[in-house]
Amino acid sequence: MASYTIEIPDGLHHEIQERRHQIDVADVCTQALTAAVAGRHTEAHPFGRGHEVTEAINRMFSG
Repeated sequence: MASYTIEIPDGLHHEIQERRHQIDVADVCTQALTAAVAGRHTEAHPFGRGHEVTEAINRMFSG
């Protein structure tokens, strides 16, 4: 298994910490990365594409 380190904006980090008991961060990241690698450009994906992924994840963490 590989590990990745990502930069998370302070505001999002704060939201994640407040809701860490409600969020499966590993699952969210796995789904987003799997969709990106698979190149599902023809299918609608709940995370969207490009900057839409960041916005979707931010919405999930913001409640």
